[in-house]
Amino acid sequence: MVFINPVEMYKEIKHGGTKYDEKTHCPMILEIYPPTGRLSAFCAKARITEQTFYNWVNKHVVMRECYQFARVLAREDWEQEYQDNKDDDMWDKKYWQLRGSRYLAKENGAKIMLDIDENADPWVQYTQILKQTKNGHFTASEVKQLMESVNIGTRVHESFKLQQEVDKMKEDLTLMANRNGNNIVSIAKTA
Repeated sequence: MVFINPVEMYKEIKHGGTKYDEKTHCPMILEIYPPTGRLSAFCAKARITEQTFYNWVNKHVVMRECYQFARVLAREDWEQEYQDNKDDDMWDKKYWQLRGSRYLAKENGAKIMLDIDENADPWVQYTQILKQTKNGHFTASEVKQLMESVNIGTRVHESFKLQQEVDKMKEDLTLMANRNGNNIVSIAKTA
């Protein structure tokens, strides 16, 4: 279990939290991620949230490359373990599969995590998903499903905006009718 001083951590977060340092954090991800296969282990040691981690990965090319390589190393270690132990009757294959479920999770229908601004318009969300896709966070079928969802969201957003414009035009016509009184000629032409 990771122990922290809650008051010190609160103060650190309040003052901006851990700042990205390439010379510290890039070697750290390569040291911690491969043997554990857990992003949480890195985040706990770096004293950051996963959101901050993904912001770093999206913003800093060297961090992104180190993370992707660390993922390759972790999966390779896991796959090599199978090669080394597949003929050993004492080896716990079920535990190995359980540990490796993170590598196979997408193949087994696990949930995906999106790092997007839920208040942004669909175009911004589309861009955010593409950045995550570029970083290798999704399979091809997940990307397709996400893009279809964003396309539907975009159409809903556009329809909503169009309806707002129609409602505003109706409101303006009503206001014009009220201001013109009995002069229907100008109203008929406007309508």
